[in-house]
Amino acid sequence: MKAQVNAVKPDSLNTLQNRTNSLDTSRPAARDTLPGIQDSATVVVNGIETTIKYFAKDSIITKTQTNITYLYGEAKIEYGDINLRAEQIIIDRNTNELMARGVQDSTGIWIGRPIFKDRGGVYETEEIRYNFETQRARIKGVATEQPDGQLTGDVIKRNADQSAYISEGKYIPCLDDPNATTYIKAKKIKVIPGKSVITGPFLLYVGDIPTPLGLPFGFFPDTDETDASGVLFPKYGDEQRRGLFLREGGWYQVWNEKIHTAITGDIYSKGSWGLKLRTAYNNRYKYSGSLDITYNRNRTPETDEVPLDSRDFWISWSHRPDSKGRNSNFSASVTAGTSTFNQNNLSTVNLQNNIRSEFRSNVNFSGVIPRSPFSYAISGRHNQNVQSGVVDISLPEFSMTMNRITPFKRSKGEFLKRLNLGWRFNASNRVTNVVQPGSAGFNIANRAVTNDTIAVTFASIPELLDNAKNGARHNVDLSTSFSFLENLTFTPSFNVEELWYLEELNYEFLPDENAVRIDTINGFSRAMTYSTSMGLSTQIYGMFPFKKGRKIEAIRHIVTPTIAFTYRPDFSDPKFGFYQTVQTDTTGDGTFRQLSIYDGFRFGSPSLGESAALSFSVSNKLEMKVRNDTAQAKKVTILDNLSFTGGYNFLADSFQLSNININARTSLFDRKLNIIMGATLDPYTYITSTNEGVTTTERRATLAIRSGQGLGRITSARFSLSTNLNSRANSSSSRSFNGGGAMGEEGLNALGDFPGEDPTQFGALNNGGNSILPEYFYDPNSYVDINIPWNIRLSYDYSYRWSTTGTTTRQSVRANGQVQLTPKWQMTYNTGYDFDAKDFVQTSIGLYRDLGCWEMRANWIPFGNFTSYTIDIQIKASALKDLKISRRRSQFDTSISAN
Repeated sequence: MKAQVNAVKPDSLNTLQNRTNSLDTSRPAARDTLPGIQDSATVVVNGIETTIKYFAKDSIITKTQTNITYLYGEAKIEYGDINLRAEQIIIDRNTNELMARGVQDSTGIWIGRPIFKDRGGVYETEEIRYNFETQRARIKGVATEQPDGQLTGDVIKRNADQSAYISEGKYIPCLDDPNATTYIKAKKIKVIPGKSVITGPFLLYVGDIPTPLGLPFGFFPDTDETDASGVLFPKYGDEQRRGLFLREGGWYQVWNEKIHTAITGDIYSKGSWGLKLRTAYNNRYKYSGSLDITYNRNRTPETDEVPLDSRDFWISWSHRPDSKGRNSNFSASVTAGTSTFNQNNLSTVNLQNNIRSEFRSNVNFSGVIPRSPFSYAISGRHNQNVQSGVVDISLPEFSMTMNRITPFKRSKGEFLKRLNLGWRFNASNRVTNVVQPGSAGFNIANRAVTNDTIAVTFASIPELLDNAKNGARHNVDLSTSFSFLENLTFTPSFNVEELWYLEELNYEFLPDENAVRIDTINGFSRAMTYSTSMGLSTQIYGMFPFKKGRKIEAIRHIVTPTIAFTYRPDFSDPKFGFYQTVQTDTTGDGTFRQLSIYDGFRFGSPSLGESAALSFSVSNKLEMKVRNDTAQAKKVTILDNLSFTGGYNFLADSFQLSNININARTSLFDRKLNIIMGATLDPYTYITSTNEGVTTTERRATLAIRSGQGLGRITSARFSLSTNLNSRANSSSSRSFNGGGAMGEEGLNALGDFPGEDPTQFGALNNGGNSILPEYFYDPNSYVDINIPWNIRLSYDYSYRWSTTGTTTRQSVRANGQVQLTPKWQMTYNTGYDFDAKDFVQTSIGLYRDLGCWEMRANWIPFGNFTSYTIDIQIKASALKDLKISRRRSQFDTSISAN
């Protein structure tokens, strides 16, 4: 604690000149002293003589008859850990006491008020009396600075152990306003320096008016340490479904400077309860992370209209390395739990978790081998769909990569000099609860034909492991490139891939059952495939200059054509042994199929059929050179990209030409408006016919242009517009949503969270047991940037898809941003409209009001599945962050809570 000036009225301190005790402040008539000198005195403390050093700027007067010393003018005393400064100080050696006070100047203003400092803290006072022997002090009109506020009182009694008792104490949660009218007032306050502040019954005053908000006692941490262990007091309130509650009460434990843990619990009057373990760790310059484990038992009476009875858990783990100067790193991002956790625990998760159906986790250890081209990675991945119940785990996964090397880089020949070799290896074990039947279209004697799902329980672990798929894959590619005819680049390559498995399949047709029996043969099995390719590319520049004197000097067109030819043999040929020709039924002379002995395996099977394919692409870019008013020319992009890609397989039986993909991207108005377009063109003919009232559409192996159907049919298309505007908008701050036709991660995050904390995102804890991450990390609606009066992000998305069964379109517009209504009022919003559903998408509105020492946050979701509102009014000071008024309502719960 450190001193803070607390103004005192001139008539609030009575003169001590008429006192009859030994500490008489009247100045003696004789001055046997020298001004501005240092001196010392001896007092007896616990039977031991102790030296006191003192100094006064004006004079030091000692009365030998009474053994009393008077210090005048900026007096100072140093005694062990005690340091006292005041305008006047009196030392009485008879009683081992001192008294210090300030004086009034000619205008009635107090100067030189005592500032008392010891191990217990710093006190600015009106008057102080201190006993050297008992080490007790009596202080009037005290004011001390606390974390995030000030503590004042009429009288303080300080003990030898530095603890202090304050009468008529006030805690003002404003460092910059000692006269604030919002404070907590208690008749008795005990301060234990470095540990806590304890109060008796206290009330919250607003505008110097007492409010009903208060508690029978108060306990506030008071420590110089950054983090300290202590009790986490619960929130209390009422919910319609689960009843009266106490939430997030528990214990905060600081194990050391690297690891903190918070254990909290929730309890409801209707029988629901929950536990949460939250641990944060941070090893500076090495790694940091956090672990959350939550278990909730939700239960409501059977008499409820929709009784609630669930057991849910959720685990979240995040580990982040500091990779600077390290050859290896370990990272993790894990989220997993029961499929009903987010729906049954709406008050503890954010909106995005409530509407997400998939959660992903990954754990990765990677590194490089020093002084070599090799790197490696060991990882595990987990995907979970809470709607379908599908769980997919890849554990473990191992990969090793060799960076491309040029073994003949010293060769004089261009071909060998650029020859490079690359190698990749990865092995994986995949466990899923979906049982895949393999090839469909025929009867299987000893396997399920339809997909089945295994329940994920401890008892089903053996079955899940039996359903696991594993394998390994090598890739070796050899390539080079060289130029000829000056502007052409030729790139030949040769690729070899080898698959490793620990089993293979064997097929046998059973005529009596008209089905195929599939047996698994254990043992090492390998399949090697290879392919070769040749690519040719160049860049063509076209320039269209304008006449001199015009603002546009020239337009440049850049065309980048690329063609590549790839050949791959038919690995279903019996000489390779990767496929078996199997009879699958007894119709006529029987139906025969080629079935892979690796069907459904981890890395698939060698390709079926010979391929000699030519792929092609053409990309275009348009730029213009514009001269501005300063006579300087600048380059402006008209079209970022317009590309066409496709392919042609010379050895295919039919449909040799692939679909043509068309993509375009540009930005307008100084890159403030981003436009993305794309389409897929099917170049073949579609014939529609009607038979017995049934209309069918078939695809024919005839080019559409030959059938009079133009260039083909657009089977899919997308169009996206996005912009980011604000009152100080510039090109560097404008950002668009990712992707075409759907908002990217940035857009999703901007939608704002359901009010409350997200247990899957947890950072380091402070001494109050709360995350030290900014609040807007959990709720983007709580983020307030008062430097931007307004900001708006808009996006429009349109998608089209055609198939022989029908046409579907999707079209929506989204908007989110913030508006600063006044210097202290801020509004955030996000909304959108789905034109196909003819309804608004998830919408939320947030309000923020800066109330000086207080702040108000309100969030409203006006409609949809998560209709709700919350209003929080709370003190800014972190020590009293939980002292707030909350009003919450949703279609799940109706609750009022306060701390």
